Parts: sequence; C-alpha cells; structure tokens
Amino acid sequence: MAEKCEAMSAAVGDRYAETVDNYRRLLQTDPNHAEVYVNIGIALKARGRLDEAIACYKQAIYLKPQLVEAHYNLANLLKAQDRYAEAATSYSQAVSLKPDFYQAYYNLGNVMRSTERFSDAIYNYRQAVRVKADYAEAYNNLAMTLKDTGRTDEAIENYREAIRLKPDYVEAHNNLGIALKDQGWLAEAVESYRRAVGLRPDYAEAHNNMGIALHANGEHDRALECFERAIQLVGDYAQAHWNRSLVLLLKGAFAEGWQEYQWRRRTNLAASAYPHKFNRPGWDGKPFVGKRLLVHYEQGLGDNLQFVRYLPMVKELGGTVIFESPRSMYGLLRAFDGIDELIEASPQRAPDVEFDFYTSLMDLPGIFGTTLETIPADVPYLCADPVRVEHWAERFSRSLFNVGIVWGGRPTGPKEVLSLQHRSCALKHFAPLAGVGGVALYGLQKGPPAAQVDQLPERFLVSNLADQFDDLAETAAVIENLDLVISIDTSVAHLAGAMGRPVWVLLKSDADWRWLLDRQDSPWYPTMRLFRQSRPGDWNDVFSRVTGELRSHVEVWRKQVDG
Repeated sequence: MAEKCEAMSAAVGDRYAETVDNYRRLLQTDPNHAEVYVNIGIALKARGRLDEAIACYKQAIYLKPQLVEAHYNLANLLKAQDRYAEAATSYSQAVSLKPDFYQAYYNLGNVMRSTERFSDAIYNYRQAVRVKADYAEAYNNLAMTLKDTGRTDEAIENYREAIRLKPDYVEAHNNLGIALKDQGWLAEAVESYRRAVGLRPDYAEAHNNMGIALHANGEHDRALECFERAIQLVGDYAQAHWNRSLVLLLKGAFAEGWQEYQWRRRTNLAASAYPHKFNRPGWDGKPFVGKRLLVHYEQGLGDNLQFVRYLPMVKELGGTVIFESPRSMYGLLRAFDGIDELIEASPQRAPDVEFDFYTSLMDLPGIFGTTLETIPADVPYLCADPVRVEHWAERFSRSLFNVGIVWGGRPTGPKEVLSLQHRSCALKHFAPLAGVGGVALYGLQKGPPAAQVDQLPERFLVSNLADQFDDLAETAAVIENLDLVISIDTSVAHLAGAMGRPVWVLLKSDADWRWLLDRQDSPWYPTMRLFRQSRPGDWNDVFSRVTGELRSHVEVWRKQVDG
C-alpha cells in the first residue's frame, strides 16, 4: 500500500518519469494488477507517448476486461488519433459495463458525428442527457447534429436548453446564431452573436458570423465592421477576408474588393471552387508574347459564362491562351475569340498541357483593374450555332410571346457559398405568368427541380425543353428562339445576358455581389433586368411585379407585331 501511495504521489505535478518508474516497480510485485497499467497509461499520455499508453490500456483490459476506465481511456486515445471505428468499439464497451457513464455516451456521440453516423450520434447524445440532465455540452452537440441532418427547429430548441443550463456557454450562443440565420431569423441570429462576443470579445468566429447575418439582412456597413473586427483579431482569417470582399464588391468598391477576393483560395470552399494546384508562376497581367498562359475555370457555370468576356482582352497581350473549360461549355467556345486551345476540365485530373503561367478566370477582373465604369459589357460575346437555332425554330409559334423560365438552382446546403443559398423559387410561382394573354411558357430547367413539372395539379408549361439539352450550346439555340428568359440567379440567366437576349433575373433579398445594390439593371449585361425580393423569402411580391411587367411588355410586343 505504501508503494502504491508513493506512486500516486509522484503522479501529482510533472514527475512523469518517476511516476512510471514507481508504477513499474509495483508491477514487479504484482504483474497482473490491471489498475496499475491504467495509471501508467495516464502518465504516458501526459508525456505524449500515446502508442505506449494505448498498449498499457489494452494490457489492463486483457487482465481485467470489466475495467471501465481502461476501455474509456483507450477510446479517448484512439479518438485523438482519428481511429474512430476502434474508439467507438471501446466507448460502447464502456457504456455496456457502466450504463450511466454519460461522458462515454457523449464521446461516443462525438465519434459518430465525426464519421457522419448522425442517427447514432443523436442516440448517444440523448443517452448522455438522459443520465445527466444538466449536461450542457451534450445538448450543444446534439443540436449541432440535428442541424447537420436538417432538423434545424429541433437544433434551436437544444441550443437554447444548453444556454439555459449554462448561460455563459459562448459556443452555444454562436451555434444558436448560425441555426437562427439558416432559418431566416436574422435579427434573432444577430442577437445570439452579440451575446457570444459580449461574453468573449475576442471571439473572431462570432464576429464573422454576425457579419454574415447582418449582410443577409441588408445591413452591409455594419457587416463590414464585423468582418473587419474579426480580421483585427485574427489577421489571416480567410473566411472573414472573403466575406469582406463580397460586401465590398456588392457595394461597387471593386478595387479593394478584387484584392480581398484573393482570400477565397484559403477558405474551406477553395477545393470545390477549383481543385488543382500548379507549380508554375501565376500570371500578373503583363504581356506574355511567345509564352503559353493557362486560364482555368472556377466555381459555377454562371461564373465562367460571365467572365469568359475577359479572354479576348487576355489574348491582346500576346502569346497562346489555353482555356480549361467545363465540358458543357465546349460547344459555345469552340470558335470563341481569345481562346487558342480549349481543354476539358476534370475535378480528378489536373490539365495535361504545357504552360508557362496560369491564372483563374475569376482573377481577370482584378488583374485588369475593372471598375463599375470599365466593365467590358459589349454583347453578344456568346452566340448560338445557327444550325441548332434553325433546328429549334419550328418548335415555337411566332404568334405567341415565347418565354423560357428557370426556377431552381442546384441543391445547396448550409455550408454552401452564401450567395447560392435560398436563391431558388418554386415552379408554382410562375403560374400567374401563364395567365398573361398571348404568352407561352417553356421550361429551361435541369436537375432535380425539373421534377416539379409533374407535381403541379395543373400544367401551365408547354413543355420543359431542358430534358433535351445535352450542353449549353443547345440551351443557347433555344434562347435565341425565345422572346424573353425569366430565371432565378443561375447559369441560364448569364447565358441569355451574354448572348444579348432579353432576360429578367429574379433575385433573393441578399443577392450575390455581382448584382450590386438597389439596381434594376446590370452593368455586366445591358439586356438584363433585375427583380429583387423586397423581404427575405418573399417571392410573391417579386412575381406580382414580374406579372405586371410581362403584361405590359406583351401589349407593346403585340402592337409591334400587328403593325
């Protein structure tokens, strides 16, 4: 007993070597003492010798399989090494031996969440709070997992319970703000972030998140203040820099906005925007006569359709211009002025082509010092294939005003780029347009939202033509035959604008930076009109205005047709 007490005494403080030596002497007299192996494991863990600690916990379990702390400590180390499957097994063994072991349930929930086994995570967090009803951390993590699975209302309830139990729980206030923002409850979200930074003024993430909510609520100057405060606290906070750039660009402060926009490459969205890295120098905008420049795509199709306008300006600086393009744009770009070589983009494979410099298409506005006054807005800069246009022409009656519509973008989640969230409406919102005399509506909708055509009780589309589109060149041929395109913020709107065709774009209240503020026109596309939500999520007001404008537009068109 004296030897054991001496060993425990040495464990206090930083006397790790002495601790281990004392425990090993105990094993010389009692080599089957499982608890001693656990204590050696604790000491080795404190010194960072994790593999040796794991071996000790496993030996303790071998000697005494029912030793709960050995299973639990082993699980903690396995979890720290991202050995989640093994950690889950050990945590499960711990709770089977001790059914009221709430810490083990909690950590097992964390492992399940890390491996995206969300249902199992939820079960274990619920077990933890069943055993320990005031376990604020478990309520917080339960809420995060519920939010991960789209159960945001339940998440909000559990965040609030965590805060009730622990009013100074800073992370829970921040997380509640995120959930409230995702539900569109922007004022409440801002208040949650205020509480978080009130408790921890140097909480850069909460300042950044408050800026996001204020930006979404149209309070752009206050949003900038929040992003700038986050950057003051953490100078290389890439997400805050990028968010700041988006507000600056939205406000038309292009010079500073393009500079800050470079931070996008260091955010957690960078790989999805463009997955490859190169060991060649980036292009700085200087002439490159006799050299080869790779310009690569970035982000979505709409971005690439908007910014290919810069390639002729690039070509004027000499050399060979190679453009890496999504396959769906090939048909549009085969004869495009400013492209010498067109290569297909692949997320899995970097471009297999020789080049001296590279740049992103999205860097070109900044490289050329674009301001509101110098946007290269000559249209059309993209044109439809005349053969394809003729092929589609017979599908449309020239006695009707033919309108192509798009109601949905690709599905997005809460971790997606903010500008892409909540931009879609529903096909049913377009029903009043079908009631305008002389109008024929045609769908140009691809992807899952196209299924809404068959879900409406009354069909008001002539047809959804997008079912027959193989690429954007086919879309362009149809657009050339239409009198008007009405679309949410998606690639079809950009394509119509780039072709110089009449297009009306339906925008959410916190629209993407490229649409600027409080404008009904776009300096990027002279033939475009913008219809903005007056309140977040309110499409009814938008369509009321669009329907009225369409009716007036068709009346003018009819008079012109009738002569």
